[in-house]
Amino acid sequence: MADYRFPGEWIKDNMVLEPRVTGETINQLESFEMTEDDVLITSYPKTGTTWAQELIWLLNGSADMKKALTVPVYERIPYLEYNVNGLHSGLEMLLKTQRPYMMKTHLPSDIFQKQIKAGKVKIIVIIRNPKDTLVSLYHFYRMHRGLGNFQGSWNDFFELYKTKHLIYGDYFEWYASWLEHKEKSNVKLLKYEDMHHRMSDVIDDMLQFLGKSLSEDSIADIIKHLTFDSMSSNDMVNYHRSSFFDMKVSSFMRKGIIGDWKNYFSDEQSAVVDKSYKDTINGHGITLEFE
Repeated sequence: MADYRFPGEWIKDNMVLEPRVTGETINQLESFEMTEDDVLITSYPKTGTTWAQELIWLLNGSADMKKALTVPVYERIPYLEYNVNGLHSGLEMLLKTQRPYMMKTHLPSDIFQKQIKAGKVKIIVIIRNPKDTLVSLYHFYRMHRGLGNFQGSWNDFFELYKTKHLIYGDYFEWYASWLEHKEKSNVKLLKYEDMHHRMSDVIDDMLQFLGKSLSEDSIADIIKHLTFDSMSSNDMVNYHRSSFFDMKVSSFMRKGIIGDWKNYFSDEQSAVVDKSYKDTINGHGITLEFE
């Protein structure tokens, strides 16, 4: 099924996009002004974005747990390029709020060259090991009505990966675009695996980057709030109310573990990803955990 196409998909610069992402919105984003008080969260799909969003929003917003439990995360942190409600893009929703802005995107850095060059907005790049990312994306394709509820097998899906025909383009090309900016003082890399193994250290690091401070009690509350059981049962982040997803096929928050790729990848498939990982991610001096 390497020739699989979901309804309404279109291509921009070798990047597959949903019809809810429009060229007009992308053009607006290229010139959108961002300030030093704004925070842009950027990630390839299914790399722990929602988990990281919740963490960053709480750290940057004085651990406002009441709001976190009553306002959906996509309203607190608009998805810039995506038309969530069928009426307005995330950018349009953002512009109806007051600064400082917190926002997310799955677009590559090419779209944000003006903002990167200005060096003002705080940019947090979320990264997860590519094998677990691809497995999670496979199940996302299966449960996402907008992506056609993919009916193929894991092996079929891997062929889509090999032909670089997945939403937002090739994982490694996507990260290559952002990692070239990782040494800038306003850019921070956040590893999914670190959130699993070293959450307290991640919080300390993020607070310093954001220029914030919190009490020990607030940090303890955040850590408890961010457990998989808590997140997966929280309707403000689990998307159970979304009509986009068929939860009978897969939950939006499926397992929340490291190493599930071992249940899917053949040795040959693993070798294909390993080569790209060494050439691209390791090539930028970054090591990720696979278990």
